[in-house]
Amino acid sequence: MVRLAAYDYRELGKLLRAKLEEDGRGWRVCAADIGVSGSDLSRICNGQSVSAPKVIAVCDWLKLSFRAFYLPPPREADAMFHGTSTETRSNVDAG
Repeated sequence: MVRLAAYDYRELGKLLRAKLEEDGRGWRVCAADIGVSGSDLSRICNGQSVSAPKVIAVCDWLKLSFRAFYLPPPREADAMFHGTSTETRSNVDAG
């Protein structure tokens, strides 16, 4: 099964929830500061997806790179080989 590029909303949500609790001003006030809605914050905190601009706004507020949560697909070479190769193993053993 080919794995596609993805985004780790769960990890982002954990960090966001911790920061919101630390902030203490309430989600709606923080949401207004961030430029998203309270329901957007709730979605992220629950590991659900939101649009890219909202992710970027939240990451900016957290002072994190939005790319920190990007899960790239495996490289083509990684996806082609499953396990060890007899050619590779013999080359290593002969080494």
